[in-house]
Amino acid sequence: MGAMAHEMRPAIATIQLEADGVFELTLETNLEAWMADVNPTLSDTDDSPNVDAYDRLRALSAEALAAEFAPQFSAFARAVDIRSDGQRIRLTTIGLDVLPEADPELPRDTQIRLVGALPDGAQTLSYATGDALPDTAVRVYLGEAEPSVQYVRHGQTSDPFVLREGVTRSVTAIVWEYIELGFTHIVPKGLDHIVFILGLTLISKRLIDLVIQVTAFTVAHSVTLAMGLYGVLTLPASIVEPLIAASIVFIAFENCLQTQVKRSRTVIVFAFGLLHGLGFASVLTELGLPARDFVVGLLAFNLGVELGQLFIIALAYFAVGIWVLQAPWYRTRVAMPVSVLIGGLGLYWLVERLGWIG
Repeated sequence: MGAMAHEMRPAIATIQLEADGVFELTLETNLEAWMADVNPTLSDTDDSPNVDAYDRLRALSAEALAAEFAPQFSAFARAVDIRSDGQRIRLTTIGLDVLPEADPELPRDTQIRLVGALPDGAQTLSYATGDALPDTAVRVYLGEAEPSVQYVRHGQTSDPFVLREGVTRSVTAIVWEYIELGFTHIVPKGLDHIVFILGLTLISKRLIDLVIQVTAFTVAHSVTLAMGLYGVLTLPASIVEPLIAASIVFIAFENCLQTQVKRSRTVIVFAFGLLHGLGFASVLTELGLPARDFVVGLLAFNLGVELGQLFIIALAYFAVGIWVLQAPWYRTRVAMPVSVLIGGLGLYWLVERLGWIG
């Protein structure tokens, strides 16, 4: 959910198909990660053995990065796998734009432009991420029509885009796709969200206390998720992400002061849920949900997020809570030490996202 300093984010592929079969593909991705051969399945470039190469490339200016990439145009074109009726389409890289960076500590996106041509009579088009590229939101524009969108996982191939009729994907397929996207955004990718949820469980000895907190959190982030997607309320990540980290620190600190959940905590959790919802909204905003799938995608993504939350709560309860929650030493040996660890992690994220450490 949050944008860590070196987070591996999904790519966005936009394909504009003309009547004569010629198309232009604009792929927005973390070019430094591809050039440094960072495994796209990692959550953070710091986890790669090639992190030094990545950091060197990330430190380059836009002009220097473009110059270093120039000899690799052909190799990058071969890494993108587009097929029509099973036949692979030859692509040519025609240019790139290194996008302006809001924060040098955050990942930088680059738009690489490629062109190709479909064979005469082509009926379908598919997009495969291959081994070198991350999960990708693929948007196909057929003339002036609204785009068809699919989210293609790393190493997988999209369902065929039907070129003459549009994409005939069922509502069920769309629902499952966005449920999976929402769930995986929590487990395993949403570490800060997981930590926050775990913090809520530590002094909630009664199930009703936990249910009330999680319900307040769910309602709040559902509201701002919808508002963020509709453009009613937006805040830059440079504000949202440090505040999310601060919410983790606050919950951990309160756990150390309180022995039980008070009513005021519900209000606080609701307020923090509003922040987390804006973080969720940034994910779906980047994917560019078309109007046809907007409501279905929004509801399914939110359901996936809730299933991820419930999974974390159930895992914590059945792995630890059920055995020790009522023990007289639970607070001193479990709740307090774990809260201190959570608070320390939240504090680290806070200073990192404020740019005080690299």
